[in-house]
Amino acid sequence: MIRRATPADIPRIAEILVFAKRTAYRSIFQNDYFSFQELQVHKVMKEYEDNQSLLDEMWVYDDGILKGIICGNEDQSCKGETELCQFYVEPFFQGMGIGRSLLKHFLRQAKRKGTKRVGLWVLKDNAPARRFYEQNGFCLDGQKQINEGTEIWDVRYVKDILEGRGCNDNTQ
Repeated sequence: MIRRATPADIPRIAEILVFAKRTAYRSIFQNDYFSFQELQVHKVMKEYEDNQSLLDEMWVYDDGILKGIICGNEDQSCKGETELCQFYVEPFFQGMGIGRSLLKHFLRQAKRKGTKRVGLWVLKDNAPARRFYEQNGFCLDGQKQINEGTEIWDVRYVKDILEGRGCNDNTQ
């Protein structure tokens, strides 16, 4: 079941964020100090406990075990666009359709709010995530930016969520 995140979910959200980020990013950034000293469950929990508004636009996949999260917000720089900003599935449960279910739900909710397009940034070297977004109708829009403090690039994907529009129909 997909439902809104609640403060009671914070410990599990923190676990998912920490372990999914370590799994996805450690080989890209090659920074064990950050992965295992800075990125800690208790630190993420405190961040969410101190700022529970971070849960406002978060949805969770919960079938008795919270297995994934997704959230986004209106992109202030682009009217009618929602930015997907956190999207993680517990590594043990990846490949089971949970991410696809969360993404479909997120897109439906965005469309209900009148969003015309969803955008997101992903690490250029994160091939599994890029493949997932492409398989789900997202397209590169040509924008890229350096990940602050590194030499790692982020690339931007977008998906027009109007009926019948594909990648090649997007206007920039």
